[in-house]
Amino acid sequence: MLYIDTTENTIHTCAFYFGLEEYLIKDFSHDQDVFLLWTVDPTVMIGRHQVTSVELDQEYVDTNHIQVVRRNSGGGAVYTDPGCFQFSFITKKKNHPDIFKTHVNHIINALHKVQINAEFTGRNDILVNGRKFSGNAEYIYKDKLVVHGTILFDSNMEHLIGALTPDKSKLTKHAISSVESRVINIGTITDLTKDELYQHLVQEIATESMPLRELDLDRIHQYEQKFHTDEWNYGKNPKFSFERTMKFDSGNYTVHIDVKHNHVQQLRITGDFFSLQNVREFEMAFRDVAFTRQAFVDVTKQHRVRLYFHGLKRGEFLELIFGKRTKKQKEKPDYLKVDLKDLNRQTKKIRALLEQHNLHTVCQEASCPNQMECFSHKTATFMILGTRCTRNCAFCDVAQGRPLAVDKEEPNNILRAVKLMKLQHVVITSVTRDDLRGDYGSSHFVDVIKTIQQGAPDTTIEVLVPDFMGDYVSIKRVVDAKPDVINHNVETIERIYPGFRDRANYQRSLTLLKRVKEIDSSILTKSGIMLGIGETKEEVISLMKDLRAVGCDILTIGQYLQPSKNHREVDEYISLETFADYKDIGKQLGFQFVASGPMVRSSYEAHKQFKGESE
Repeated sequence: MLYIDTTENTIHTCAFYFGLEEYLIKDFSHDQDVFLLWTVDPTVMIGRHQVTSVELDQEYVDTNHIQVVRRNSGGGAVYTDPGCFQFSFITKKKNHPDIFKTHVNHIINALHKVQINAEFTGRNDILVNGRKFSGNAEYIYKDKLVVHGTILFDSNMEHLIGALTPDKSKLTKHAISSVESRVINIGTITDLTKDELYQHLVQEIATESMPLRELDLDRIHQYEQKFHTDEWNYGKNPKFSFERTMKFDSGNYTVHIDVKHNHVQQLRITGDFFSLQNVREFEMAFRDVAFTRQAFVDVTKQHRVRLYFHGLKRGEFLELIFGKRTKKQKEKPDYLKVDLKDLNRQTKKIRALLEQHNLHTVCQEASCPNQMECFSHKTATFMILGTRCTRNCAFCDVAQGRPLAVDKEEPNNILRAVKLMKLQHVVITSVTRDDLRGDYGSSHFVDVIKTIQQGAPDTTIEVLVPDFMGDYVSIKRVVDAKPDVINHNVETIERIYPGFRDRANYQRSLTLLKRVKEIDSSILTKSGIMLGIGETKEEVISLMKDLRAVGCDILTIGQYLQPSKNHREVDEYISLETFADYKDIGKQLGFQFVASGPMVRSSYEAHKQFKGESE
């Protein structure tokens, strides 16, 4: 083992030593493995795949003049200072699984000889008496491997605690209440001085030495430069439309995904895991891929997860993205089977009436199975602003494309249909019209509402509105028209939004419902969700609480059904008992009315919901 003697070096920065490591792994040629032992000024070393701002207390770091440097290896953030040794091994990459542990054992065996009973545990830690004093990591470059780590001797514990943002899951796992109780300075359990331990480690591990000055210092300084840049140390952290964090045996993983039109624009994976190959290559493989489980499975067949992330299984990676997959009920339950031929016969006259007046119902456009039941109760849902939506949600059967011009005769045509069908309760909804940037179609909603109010004053009016891109003026315009009910569907839990609700935002939808109540508290508000797309019971209850927090009065809960093979698959068929449970929970939470069942849709039994009748 060749020891590079750095004791005469006057540069005490991680940037220099990481540059030295890079020089040794890329440019230095030697028959033996190489060993470094070094100390630096107070520094937080960030793992290669971590988000710097999440891992440290920036104010504390700045106040106490602690440097921040990102290393080439994975793993977690580490604090080091002159009271902490850093060691590095540079070796030829060998095809056996214990190469990492083999080199860490050089340190452990040397410590055993001075009665420090160190042991390797977990993924990368060295402990003594159950307390950690060393964290270790590795990275690969072509045919070489760097294994490096820390040894706490008399490090500043106040800085260690203050500089880092601890991972609460790690603290919980070890059932401890503070960082101090799980780490130790080994200087407290040995009579050796720091210099004596330094010399002991060198003598036990190295077989020959070479002074640092014999290396190409100019080349080392060239490698050093990147470790001084903010771009490297802090990186560019763009906002993503979806983030999810999970802990597996192989480490903590956070996935950041930007999704547009149901396709991945960017994917980034951060955490304290160990990478085996260039993770960026893996991330790039998902660009422009459909945001579906099957599409991700197809990518991982070509780019195997285990080749990039040490110890991570493909199923765990998919769980990180899409959540834990529940066991599917293979056959559609009988209670979800509808005789479409009979439905078409029953609705033939009504469909003819709608066609005569150039009208569209969401009942037809979205292939709702409850059409005849609603029509028989003198309730119908009209879809205004055309039949083409500017968004392309993964669950919706309404056509997507460039919309046609707004039909100015539509309000009068709807009024005629309301009178001819003798409707007691009418629901007005629309496609999403992001192209109408002046008001997103809200003025047309108002025209329809006022026309019905004037021409059929006994008919109650419910509007099921899009999110109007969160535009307050558009929302207020509809509220001021005073429909009886304003409905806006959140559709699903927040985690599932990316790739499922095109260009939608969970918080924006909640804010819309909240603003309705703020503008006019007398108007009933309503929202609907679908089940069977990978949500958990806890997530559904959390969503229900979110809706109650913004004053939502009415809730509809139904089973998601895949409209076609081009739409998102059903993850699970929810049991009748579960729907009944959610209904009870909703009532306990304070909803005035909860419609919960497999065939329930947003406008299902709208007449009952408005009147507050029992189900």
